[in-house]
Amino acid sequence: MSLKPAISIEKGAAKIVVALDPESVRKMINIVELLKGAEPLEEIGSTYMVLRVPRLARFMGYRRARLDYKVYEAGDASILVAKGGVDSLILAVDIIDTGEGAHIVVSGGGAGGAAKVVDSLVKHVAEKLAERIESASPVVELVPEDNKLASLTAVLPGTATLSYYDSFTPVRNTVLEAAQRVLAILGPDDYLVEVSDYRGSYLLRLVLRGNRVTGIYAEVEGEKAEGSRALNIAARPPGYRVRIKAWSLTGSAQVFLFEAEPLYVEENHKVYWIGGSAKPDYGGIVSNSYIVLSGYEALVMDPSGGEYFVRGLCNVVQDLEQLKHIVISAAEADIGITLQFLVEKAPHATINASPYWGSVLAPILPNPGQVNIVPAKTTSLRVGDGEVTLIPNRVRGTVSLSLYDPRSRILFAGDALGAVSPPGLWNIFAENLEEYTEMVKAYLWSSADIDELRRWLEEIQGLDIAVLAPRHGPLLRGKEKVAHLLETISKW
Repeated sequence: MSLKPAISIEKGAAKIVVALDPESVRKMINIVELLKGAEPLEEIGSTYMVLRVPRLARFMGYRRARLDYKVYEAGDASILVAKGGVDSLILAVDIIDTGEGAHIVVSGGGAGGAAKVVDSLVKHVAEKLAERIESASPVVELVPEDNKLASLTAVLPGTATLSYYDSFTPVRNTVLEAAQRVLAILGPDDYLVEVSDYRGSYLLRLVLRGNRVTGIYAEVEGEKAEGSRALNIAARPPGYRVRIKAWSLTGSAQVFLFEAEPLYVEENHKVYWIGGSAKPDYGGIVSNSYIVLSGYEALVMDPSGGEYFVRGLCNVVQDLEQLKHIVISAAEADIGITLQFLVEKAPHATINASPYWGSVLAPILPNPGQVNIVPAKTTSLRVGDGEVTLIPNRVRGTVSLSLYDPRSRILFAGDALGAVSPPGLWNIFAENLEEYTEMVKAYLWSSADIDELRRWLEEIQGLDIAVLAPRHGPLLRGKEKVAHLLETISKW
């Protein structure tokens, strides 16, 4: 079995077809590295290259042309632009997502003598990229001990670290494509990879050693198998989308994770928590973001985490045209950076913020008109076939926003209320109400305006709150627990 990419080369362009998603392919593309070793290229530095180009009259031989270059990233394209005297050169690697893999188009053009070597450079880049993709393709060499590890009858090493989470679309062979995705993004290492179907009827576990699949276990439609038998039954899941997690067994491969966790699920209304690597070894606060899906529209509350957040959001909201609203409780630095990534993918979403935070955000956005200034009074937003309520607060000085979703009965408190976690302690949900109350007190004691806090508590009084979801710190679940906490705070 192989995932060798198909490659076709024509004059001025080359196309590579590969069973990978654009993100995985993008991790492999460094256009400068791919150029190295090309026949017309004599030297390449960090900002310049030297090409051996033919003179105007072929019989006069060749000359050396020095070109200064820059590399630009534009969406799913990587573009190199080089200029020097009468010579100029453009090389582009563009990734086209077909929904069932990626088509990679390498193309180029130029002027002067550089125009005469473009075809050679395009061919070289395409061939090197195809080799890079193929080198990340796994081979199957099953080992009995790793089959046991895949079936979790063996104990995971103490160094095992959850280092990757995402969802992806299988094309031809889920086993090899899952392995290739992990290798492409994280690089060779020892991994335990778990692939599960969204329907819950498919489970696959792989052990990877370098670029080899050495262990496999599968549960498909009630059948459980390991080794060669598992390899056969796990080739295709019953559903279209699958979820993938990877643990580094050595603890050496670590990335910042943004895994969406469902907080509330009904047929046409879903709410997710989404956050990063939340383990404050020295104590402190961790950031939460939230997604509300109602019908065919989505709302995001306090996006944080840069491109990692956008990746996590795409695991839940496949088409970011569905993203109608972004609500900002307070535009802290991490939110501003994330918005710059997010608005590129969702340019039509409305960004809702208070007057102060709206004025902070507008200058850093490509389209300031996306910002909707929310008045300092309770107001509603339409999302899909329902409404959510925006509630202003001044708990920390500047007007900020909280949000209430009546269908899920979740109050997204923003920065009006939060919790400081002790060192090493983190759960999405607080388990001990007494401990959580002390964590909330630590958050509010030095930063909150107590009078404004009481006014906010009066504003939310009467809401049916099943989950308290703050901007920072663990969530609190349970109507009685939430009511008790809010009553305790009101007496401070």
